[in-house]
Amino acid sequence: MSLDEAAKAVLRERWSRSQRHITVFSVALPALQLLLCTMIVVLVDDGDIWPAMLLLVPVAVAAVALRLWLRHQTPLDPQTWLPAAFLVVGVQLLSVAVPACGIATSGTSDALTGPAVLFFLCWVVAVATCVSAHLAGRALLTPLVAELGSADLRLTLAVRAAVTGPELVSARIVVERDRVEWTVRLQVGRGGGRQLDVSVPFRELLQVMPVTLPVVPALRPWTVLPGGITLYAQAGPAILLTSTHEQWLIPVHDADLVTALIRRRQALWLRGNL
Repeated sequence: MSLDEAAKAVLRERWSRSQRHITVFSVALPALQLLLCTMIVVLVDDGDIWPAMLLLVPVAVAAVALRLWLRHQTPLDPQTWLPAAFLVVGVQLLSVAVPACGIATSGTSDALTGPAVLFFLCWVVAVATCVSAHLAGRALLTPLVAELGSADLRLTLAVRAAVTGPELVSARIVVERDRVEWTVRLQVGRGGGRQLDVSVPFRELLQVMPVTLPVVPALRPWTVLPGGITLYAQAGPAILLTSTHEQWLIPVHDADLVTALIRRRQALWLRGNL
C-alpha cells in the first residue's frame, strides 16, 4: 500500500489486522482445503491413485491464483476480496469435494464415513475462507476515516437512496486512483431499469464541498437518468462536485468524510504518489 506519512500512523494497526485475515483466507485456508481434498481423493480412489490426483490440479491452481491475484492487485479493492474467495472455494468444492462425496455415497456405509467427515470439513473451511475475506475488508475499511483517501485503495462509498413505490434506487461513489465515479441505477419492475454512470478525472475536478440540503423544500432534484427520469434527494448531507464542465450534487451519509476522502486522494494524485 502507498500511504503518506500522516496516514501511516493512523492506518498501521488497521492494516496489520487486515493483513492477518488476508493471510488466513488467501494462504492458510486454501492450503488446508487442498489437503482435505487430497485426503478425500485418496479415500475414494480404488485404483491407480495418480490419475485421480489430476482432480487436485484445479484446487491447487485456484489457491495459487487467489494469492497471486491479491499480491498484484493494484490498487487494492477490498470489495472484491469476498467474491474472489467465494469463487475459489466454489472451484475447490466442485472440483473434488462434491464429486468425491457423490462417489462415496454409492458405496457402503463404512466407505462413506471417512469422506463424509472430510466433506463436512471442506464446507467448514470454505465458509471460514469467505468469513476471513469479509473480515479482512472490514478491518481495513470499517469505520471509514479520511486517511483512507491517502491509501492506494479503491474506495466504494454509499450514496443516500430510497425505495419509492415499486422503484428501487441504488447508487454508489467509487474513489479511484485518478478520478471519482458514481453510478445511479433505478430498477423498475422485473429486469427493467435506467442507469447513469459519471466519471470525473481529478485533472478536471475543481472543487468538492460538503453541503446540507434544507428541510424545505423536502425534496430537490439531484440527477437525471437516461429517459428523462429525475431523482430527488431528501434533506440531509450531500457533496457538491464542480468540474471544468459541470456541477453535480450527490446526497451522502457523511458529507465531511466523503469530501475529505476525495480531497486527500486528489492531493495524492497531484503529488504523483499514486
